[in-house]
Amino acid sequence: MIECPNTVPTILEIYVRSLRNVKALIPQAAKLHDSLIFRCEFDLEGEPLYTVKWYKGPMEFFRYVPNEDPKMQIFPVSNIQVDLSRSSLNEIVLLDVEQEATGRYKCEVSTDAPNFYTTASSAFLYVVDVPEEDPIMDINRDQSGHTNVIRANCTTPPSYPAMNVTWYINGIKVKETGRKSVSLDPLYAYSKNRRSPYMTISYLEKEIDENIFQSGAIKVQCISTLFNLYKSENVRYIDDVRPQPWPSSVIGSTAANTTGSLIVKTTWACIITMFALIFIQ
Repeated sequence: MIECPNTVPTILEIYVRSLRNVKALIPQAAKLHDSLIFRCEFDLEGEPLYTVKWYKGPMEFFRYVPNEDPKMQIFPVSNIQVDLSRSSLNEIVLLDVEQEATGRYKCEVSTDAPNFYTTASSAFLYVVDVPEEDPIMDINRDQSGHTNVIRANCTTPPSYPAMNVTWYINGIKVKETGRKSVSLDPLYAYSKNRRSPYMTISYLEKEIDENIFQSGAIKVQCISTLFNLYKSENVRYIDDVRPQPWPSSVIGSTAANTTGSLIVKTTWACIITMFALIFIQ
């Protein structure tokens, strides 16, 4: 019978022990000027801790070293303010965050001798200036013979990042026809540190028939959202007017539709120009 030397358990223990389950837990998004808590969770599995470090991009801004006095250190990084009195080994508190604090954050954990393991985890944070305005919807009906088509666009207030838009007809989700995001900051191209605000413009084109009308009308909704920080909607109703061919109940005749479309385009051109002038100033 072969007997294993007494050193074998010690060797196995070295291979089993390690640094595991490092997780950076930060909000996906936060409102401008909020205070935030970042957590760094990890399992040392018996290893001695050497350091816990926090980075924004490549820049270290916080360090915890249990064997030093003081244990916590702060390093200056633009637009990051750490509340040292409320920070600790596993969490840090950021105060009055600005939009420039948007970016990728990383917590890095290192063990001490003899193994010196290092593991990191990162997550991205958006700092959002939440708008107070609702989305704006423009809608018309186009009838040609027996066809009946709804054409609509929904424009969100400016935000960074751009908002999501979801359409519903009579409470049923429908797919948008197209979408574009319009930057309102002409200076963005010259400054990497700026976060350009965008308006999202979502388009919907949907052919309908008389069976879709409920209580003599169609309910059209556009809902704009930005993470879990903003949700707003615009609702319009289209009446069912018969006999066929169905006349337009929103804009009017074909000639009126053309005029209404021109007015809508002119209105949004004015809005975009106005926002551009504001940001230029």
